[in-house]
Order: sequence, then structure tokens, then C-alpha cells
Amino acid sequence: MSRRTEYLEAAADRVMIQDMLARYAWEIDHGTPEGFAAVFSEDGIFEVVALKLRVEGSQDIIAFAKDLQRTMPNLHHVMSNFVINISGDRASGRCELNEFMALPDAIYPNVQGWYEDEYVFDGERWRIQHRRNFFAPSAAGAVGPLAEYSAAFMEACAKYQHA
Repeated sequence: MSRRTEYLEAAADRVMIQDMLARYAWEIDHGTPEGFAAVFSEDGIFEVVALKLRVEGSQDIIAFAKDLQRTMPNLHHVMSNFVINISGDRASGRCELNEFMALPDAIYPNVQGWYEDEYVFDGERWRIQHRRNFFAPSAAGAVGPLAEYSAAFMEACAKYQHA
């Protein structure tokens, strides 16, 4: 069975975007803030809608990643159910997010939600141009050990919040 060139190119782009998203998770969980920022375009934007958190540009994304890694070590992002739409050098996508927190007494589910993304191909590779994080309606993380553990992170987030 033959495939048109456009079909195969779109499939390759989807694989490369999924690889970039795996690097996103690996870098924020185990890597460096600079490696995390490298998956974004220079003017990239990261948002957490429920927290009114918005981080723009490489330097602020690096600072945010440093704050996250400092205040919430042992965080693990798991993404699945990727839906990616390619249009030339631009793409959009959605995927599920499950985030886990490894604390001394147990591993806790921290966040369940999804990402809505815009991607751009910069001539060399795909990058995130705008990533929006949405939480499923839930009280997860609002009480108990997770709330206590994430207090320092929430305090650090104040500088990235907007009205």
C-alpha cells in the first residue's frame, strides 16, 4: 500500500512533536531548566489557566523551571492520548496530563488534566510556542500532604501570576 509524501511527512512531524513533548517531561522532572526551556520557542509561553500563571520567554521559563525543581522535587509528568494537527510549519495539539508526586511516605497523584498546545517548526526542530495547562475539576492537591508540600511552589508562583 503506498502513502503520499504529505502523509508520511505529517506522520514524521507527529513523531517528532511527541519526542519533543517527552523531552519536555524528562527535562522538567530530571533535567535542567535550560533543557526545559529549549523545548519552547524563544518567545514561548507556558500557562496554568486555573492558577492564572503565565510564563513568557526563555529566561522566565528557565526561572520558572528552577522554582519548580527547587520547590517540588520528585515530580513526575506522564502525558498520553496525543492529538496533533499539522499545518505546514505550525501545528496544534492536545494531550492528557497525569502528574505524580513522590513523597517519603507514598507516591501521590498530584494533577489530572490536559495540555492544549501550539507548536512551531523553527527550521531545525519542533518547539512549543504556547502551552496551556488545564486541571480536571478536583480537589487533588488542595488538602493533606500535597497541599503542605506544594505551599513553597505556590508561593514561588506568585511572580508569574496575572489578573
